[in-house]
Amino acid sequence: MSIPSGRRQVRGTTRGGGPRSESRILDAAYDLLTEEGLAAATVEAIAARAGVSKVTIYKWWPNRAAVVTNAFLSRSGHALPYPNSMTREAVIDSLIHMADSFRGPTGKAIRALVAEGQTDPDAARAFQDGYINARRERGREIVRDAIDEGLIKPADPDVVLDLLFAPLYFRLIVGHQPLNDDAIRAHVTLALDGLLA
Repeated sequence: MSIPSGRRQVRGTTRGGGPRSESRILDAAYDLLTEEGLAAATVEAIAARAGVSKVTIYKWWPNRAAVVTNAFLSRSGHALPYPNSMTREAVIDSLIHMADSFRGPTGKAIRALVAEGQTDPDAARAFQDGYINARRERGREIVRDAIDEGLIKPADPDVVLDLLFAPLYFRLIVGHQPLNDDAIRAHVTLALDGLLA
Protein backbone atom coordinates (compact mmCIF):
# COMPACT_ATOMS: atom_id res chain seq x y z
CA MET A 1 0.00 0.00 0.00
CA SER A 2 1.31 3.41 -0.93
CA ILE A 3 1.58 5.82 1.99
CA PRO A 4 1.96 9.31 0.59
CA SER A 5 1.53 11.73 3.46
CA GLY A 6 4.86 13.27 4.28
CA ARG A 7 6.91 10.16 3.53
CA ARG A 8 10.31 11.03 2.09
CA GLN A 9 11.73 8.81 -0.59
CA VAL A 10 14.89 7.09 0.57
CA ARG A 11 17.28 5.66 -1.95
CA GLY A 12 19.04 2.53 -0.81
CA THR A 13 19.36 1.39 2.76
CA THR A 14 21.54 2.63 5.54
CA ARG A 15 22.57 0.79 8.64
CA GLY A 16 19.70 0.87 11.12
CA GLY A 17 17.47 2.52 8.55
CA GLY A 18 16.10 -0.24 6.31
CA PRO A 19 12.60 -1.59 5.75
CA ARG A 20 12.61 -3.36 9.12
CA SER A 21 13.33 -0.08 10.86
CA GLU A 22 10.51 1.59 8.96
CA SER A 23 8.09 -1.13 10.01
CA ARG A 24 9.22 -0.90 13.65
CA ILE A 25 8.80 2.89 13.58
CA LEU A 26 5.28 2.68 12.16
CA ASP A 27 4.31 -0.04 14.63
CA ALA A 28 5.70 1.96 17.53
CA ALA A 29 3.91 5.13 16.46
CA TYR A 30 0.59 3.33 16.03
CA ASP A 31 0.88 1.52 19.36
CA LEU A 32 1.69 4.73 21.20
CA LEU A 33 -1.19 6.50 19.48
CA THR A 34 -3.78 3.88 20.36
CA GLU A 35 -2.45 2.85 23.77
CA GLU A 36 -1.44 6.18 25.29
CA GLY A 37 -2.87 8.85 23.00
CA LEU A 38 -1.37 11.23 20.50
CA ALA A 39 0.43 13.34 23.11
CA ALA A 40 2.53 10.29 24.01
CA ALA A 41 3.52 9.63 20.39
CA THR A 42 6.47 12.02 20.34
CA VAL A 43 9.40 11.43 18.01
CA GLU A 44 11.52 10.61 21.06
CA ALA A 45 9.04 8.03 22.34
CA ILE A 46 8.57 6.50 18.89
CA ALA A 47 12.35 6.23 18.41
CA ALA A 48 12.82 4.64 21.83
CA ARG A 49 10.07 2.08 21.31
CA ALA A 50 11.24 1.25 17.78
CA GLY A 51 14.90 1.00 18.82
CA VAL A 52 16.09 3.57 16.29
CA SER A 53 17.52 7.08 16.46
CA LYS A 54 15.50 10.25 15.92
CA VAL A 55 17.78 10.91 12.95
CA THR A 56 16.44 7.76 11.28
CA ILE A 57 12.87 8.96 11.72
CA TYR A 58 13.61 12.43 10.39
CA LYS A 59 15.42 10.91 7.43
CA TRP A 60 12.09 9.48 6.27
CA TRP A 61 9.44 11.84 7.65
CA PRO A 62 9.50 15.63 8.04
CA ASN A 63 7.66 15.73 11.38
CA ARG A 64 5.75 13.78 14.00
CA ALA A 65 2.40 14.36 12.26
CA ALA A 66 3.63 12.61 9.12
CA VAL A 67 4.98 9.63 11.08
CA VAL A 68 1.79 9.16 13.09
CA THR A 69 -0.48 9.59 10.06
CA ASN A 70 1.60 7.09 8.07
CA ALA A 71 1.39 4.69 11.01
CA PHE A 72 -2.38 5.04 11.05
CA LEU A 73 -2.60 4.43 7.29
CA SER A 74 -0.31 1.41 7.43
CA ARG A 75 -2.34 -0.25 10.19
CA SER A 76 -5.90 0.99 9.63
CA GLY A 77 -6.24 2.22 6.06
CA HIS A 78 -7.31 -1.20 4.74
CA ALA A 79 -9.96 -1.49 7.47
CA LEU A 80 -12.08 1.29 5.95
CA PRO A 81 -12.90 0.21 2.40
CA TYR A 82 -15.48 1.87 0.17
CA PRO A 83 -18.27 -0.36 -1.16
CA ASN A 84 -17.53 -1.98 -4.50
CA SER A 85 -20.85 -0.72 -5.84
CA MET A 86 -23.63 1.62 -4.78
CA THR A 87 -26.27 -1.03 -4.18
CA ARG A 88 -28.12 -0.83 -0.87
CA GLU A 89 -26.59 -4.09 0.41
CA ALA A 90 -23.02 -3.13 -0.54
CA VAL A 91 -23.28 0.30 1.08
CA ILE A 92 -24.80 -1.10 4.28
CA ASP A 93 -22.13 -3.83 4.51
CA SER A 94 -19.35 -1.29 3.95
CA LEU A 95 -20.65 1.14 6.58
CA ILE A 96 -21.23 -1.61 9.13
CA HIS A 97 -17.65 -2.79 8.57
CA MET A 98 -16.43 0.80 8.97
CA ALA A 99 -18.45 1.29 12.16
CA ASP A 100 -16.99 -1.91 13.58
CA SER A 101 -13.48 -0.54 12.89
CA PHE A 102 -14.46 2.80 14.44
CA ARG A 103 -15.39 1.03 17.68
CA GLY A 104 -11.80 -0.20 18.08
CA PRO A 105 -8.27 1.25 17.81
CA THR A 106 -8.98 2.73 14.37
CA GLY A 107 -11.69 4.97 15.79
CA LYS A 108 -9.48 6.02 18.67
CA ALA A 109 -6.71 6.93 16.22
CA ILE A 110 -9.04 8.95 13.99
CA ARG A 111 -10.42 10.91 16.96
CA ALA A 112 -6.89 11.72 18.11
CA LEU A 113 -5.71 12.77 14.65
CA VAL A 114 -8.75 14.96 14.00
CA ALA A 115 -8.39 16.61 17.42
CA GLU A 116 -4.68 17.26 16.86
CA GLY A 117 -5.44 18.79 13.49
CA GLN A 118 -7.47 21.55 15.13
CA THR A 119 -4.30 23.12 16.56
CA ASP A 120 -1.50 21.61 14.46
CA PRO A 121 -1.54 22.54 10.74
CA ASP A 122 1.02 19.82 9.93
CA ALA A 123 -1.20 17.18 11.52
CA ALA A 124 -4.27 18.47 9.71
CA ARG A 125 -2.48 18.50 6.35
CA ALA A 126 -0.98 15.03 6.82
CA PHE A 127 -4.36 13.53 7.77
CA GLN A 128 -6.27 15.27 4.98
CA ASP A 129 -3.71 14.48 2.27
CA GLY A 130 -2.82 10.96 3.37
CA TYR A 131 -6.23 9.69 4.45
CA ILE A 132 -9.19 11.87 3.46
CA ASN A 133 -8.13 13.11 0.00
CA ALA A 134 -6.47 9.85 -1.06
CA ARG A 135 -9.59 7.84 -0.16
CA ARG A 136 -12.05 10.31 -1.63
CA GLU A 137 -10.70 10.00 -5.14
CA ARG A 138 -11.55 6.30 -5.07
CA GLY A 139 -14.98 7.12 -3.63
CA ARG A 140 -15.68 9.61 -6.41
CA GLU A 141 -14.84 6.95 -9.01
CA ILE A 142 -17.35 4.55 -7.44
CA VAL A 143 -20.06 7.22 -7.38
CA ARG A 144 -19.40 8.25 -10.99
CA ASP A 145 -19.55 4.61 -12.10
CA ALA A 146 -22.87 4.17 -10.27
CA ILE A 147 -24.28 7.25 -12.00
CA ASP A 148 -23.06 6.03 -15.41
CA GLU A 149 -24.64 2.61 -14.77
CA GLY A 150 -27.95 4.21 -13.77
CA LEU A 151 -27.78 2.85 -10.20
CA ILE A 152 -28.09 6.27 -8.59
CA LYS A 153 -29.39 9.65 -9.70
CA PRO A 154 -26.92 12.19 -11.13
CA ALA A 155 -25.38 14.11 -8.23
CA ASP A 156 -22.14 15.71 -7.10
CA PRO A 157 -19.93 12.76 -6.01
CA ASP A 158 -18.56 14.72 -3.04
CA VAL A 159 -22.08 15.42 -1.78
CA VAL A 160 -22.98 11.72 -2.17
CA LEU A 161 -19.91 10.66 -0.16
CA ASP A 162 -20.70 13.19 2.56
CA LEU A 163 -24.32 12.05 2.69
CA LEU A 164 -23.32 8.42 3.19
CA PHE A 165 -20.16 8.62 5.29
CA ALA A 166 -20.29 11.85 7.30
CA PRO A 167 -22.88 10.54 9.82
CA LEU A 168 -20.41 7.84 10.94
CA TYR A 169 -17.64 10.36 11.46
CA PHE A 170 -20.07 12.66 13.29
CA ARG A 171 -21.05 9.93 15.75
CA LEU A 172 -17.40 8.91 16.13
CA ILE A 173 -16.14 12.43 16.86
CA VAL A 174 -19.09 13.92 18.76
CA GLY A 175 -20.17 10.72 20.51
CA HIS A 176 -23.76 11.86 21.02
CA GLN A 177 -25.15 8.48 19.89
CA PRO A 178 -23.63 5.02 19.57
CA LEU A 179 -22.32 3.67 16.27
CA ASN A 180 -24.61 0.67 16.15
CA ASP A 181 -25.70 -1.41 13.17
CA ASP A 182 -29.39 -0.50 13.44
CA ALA A 183 -28.62 3.22 13.19
CA ILE A 184 -26.43 2.59 10.14
CA ARG A 185 -29.16 0.61 8.37
CA ALA A 186 -31.69 3.36 9.11
CA HIS A 187 -29.36 6.09 7.89
CA VAL A 188 -28.37 4.25 4.70
CA THR A 189 -32.02 3.50 3.92
CA LEU A 190 -32.99 7.15 4.26
CA ALA A 191 -30.01 8.34 2.21
CA LEU A 192 -30.37 5.81 -0.58
CA ASP A 193 -34.12 6.36 -0.86
CA GLY A 194 -33.20 9.77 -2.21
CA LEU A 195 -30.23 8.59 -4.30
CA LEU A 196 -31.23 5.33 -5.96
CA ALA A 197 -32.49 5.66 -9.50
